[in-house]
Amino acid sequence: MCFHQVKHNVIILFCTLFLINGCNQDKKKLIVEKNEIIETTKKNDQAPSNKKIITNKILKKELIQKDHSVSKKINNNNVIFEFRNERLLQGRNIENNIEQKKTKKALSAVLKMFKKNLSSNNGELNLKNTNHILDFDEYYFEEMESSNYKNIVAFLPLTGKYSNFGNKIRKALDLSILNFGPSNAKIIYFDTGKVFDQEIIANFFERMNPKFVIGPFTREVLLKIKPLAKNKSLPILSFSNDIAMIENNVWSLGFSPEEQVESVISCALMHGYRRFGIIAPDNLYGQIITRQSIDLVSTNKNNLYESIYLSNKQINNKTKLYSTLRKFLEYSEKQDSHGKFDSILLGGRKEFVLEIAPLLAFFNVDSRKIKILGTEIFDNKEIKNEPSLEKSWFPIISSKNDDQFKFLLKSVWGVNNNYFSNAGFDSGIIGIDFIKNKNHALKFLKNVEGPVTGLIFDTNGYVKKPIQVMQIEDLGKLTNIEKCSKFKD
Repeated sequence: MCFHQVKHNVIILFCTLFLINGCNQDKKKLIVEKNEIIETTKKNDQAPSNKKIITNKILKKELIQKDHSVSKKINNNNVIFEFRNERLLQGRNIENNIEQKKTKKALSAVLKMFKKNLSSNNGELNLKNTNHILDFDEYYFEEMESSNYKNIVAFLPLTGKYSNFGNKIRKALDLSILNFGPSNAKIIYFDTGKVFDQEIIANFFERMNPKFVIGPFTREVLLKIKPLAKNKSLPILSFSNDIAMIENNVWSLGFSPEEQVESVISCALMHGYRRFGIIAPDNLYGQIITRQSIDLVSTNKNNLYESIYLSNKQINNKTKLYSTLRKFLEYSEKQDSHGKFDSILLGGRKEFVLEIAPLLAFFNVDSRKIKILGTEIFDNKEIKNEPSLEKSWFPIISSKNDDQFKFLLKSVWGVNNNYFSNAGFDSGIIGIDFIKNKNHALKFLKNVEGPVTGLIFDTNGYVKKPIQVMQIEDLGKLTNIEKCSKFKD
C-alpha cells in the first residue's frame, strides 16, 4: 500500500516538473520592421528581465535581392512584411489559383499588345523585378555613379496637392519599366511635392546622369528643369498643360485650355451655333479661355459673341451675382425662354461651374435648347449629374486602348486609370525605347505613337491628341458628338 502511495507521488512530481519546464520554454518571433529583422525571445508573452534582441539591418533592396535561404528565414506566418511591391505577391489564396491563372493569361495578352513596336522580348508580368525602381535617396548615389545604368528620371508630385495624379502616373510608369525595361535601365522618382530649389535639381541631374526625363506635372517645376535638361540635350515628356513651354526638347502631354476651347467651340460652329455667350472667372485661366473663344468665334463676321468675367467678390455676393447675370443674359420675366444666345461657354473650376449653371437655368437658359459648352472640367461626376447641365458639351482626350490598360492597372495595382496614368505608361514605353536604341530625341520622337493613348509625338515638341467632344445625357451618361472626333495639332 505504501509502495503504491510513493509511486503515485513520484508520477505527480514528474508531471509537475514537466509542466514547469514547458512553461519556461522560450518563444521566438521574427519581425521585419523599418528595414530591420528583429528576433525577440519571450517567456509566457511577458517581457522577461533578460530579454534578448538581435537586430540585423537589411535595406529594402537587399531583401529583394537576397537568395532563397534568406527568403525561407523570413517567409513564415510570424513575419510582418510591409514593402510596397511585395504586398502584391503576399496573401494569395491557393483556392483561387484557377482564377489567378486566367487573370495572368489576360494580363500577358494585354502586355503583348502594348509590346508590338518594342524591341523588348518580355511579354510576361514580372513584379518581383523591383530593382528597376528607385526613389530619390542619398543612399543610391554612390552605387549609381559608378554603374552603367541608363537612368530615366521622373519628376512627379508624390506628396502634396497633386499627389493623387502623381501616384497614379507612378504606378503606370512602374508597369512600363517592370515589363519592358532592360536590366540596365532604372527609373528614379523625384518628389516635386516637397520644397526644393534649383541647386537640388542641378545636383540631382549631375549625380543621376539621366538619359530621359518624364514629368513634371506643373509649369512651375518645369521652369526649373528645362534649362538643365536642355544643356544635356535631354528630351522631356511633361504633363504640364502650358503649351507656351513647348520647345524642340519639351513635349506637352497635358490638355491645354486653348486645346479644350478650340475643340468645343469648333464643334459648336460646325453644328450651326452662331450666338455665343462666354462666362469665365476673373483670373488668368478665365482670360485664356475667353481670349481663345473670341479668336475662334470672330473668324466669321456673322458670328456674335459677348463675354463676362466674374470675380470671387461677385460670386460670394449672391445679390450682386444675380443682378450681373440677369443683365448679361437680358433676362425678362415676360419671356418664356432665353433668346439672346444659342450657346454659352461656361469656364472655371468645378465649384464655379456648379455655382453658375443652376442660375442660368433660373434665368430660362434651358440646356436642352441652348447649348452649354464646357472644358474638361465637366468630366466630373458632380457636374455630369447636375440637371441644369444635361445635353452640355465638353472635350476629352480619348485613348485608343483605354479598356485594356484599365484592366491591366486595376488587376495589378487595384486602382482605376485616367488620362494621366495612360499618358504615364506611354511615356515610360517611349523612354525605354529611346534609351535602348540610343536615339537622338529630335529624330526619334517623330511620328512615335503611344500604345495606350494614341498620342502622336512629332518634332519641335508637338503632340497630336485624339480629342473627342462628349455630350452629357440623363444620369451622367456620355455620348459622342458626331463630326467632333479627330486629332488636333
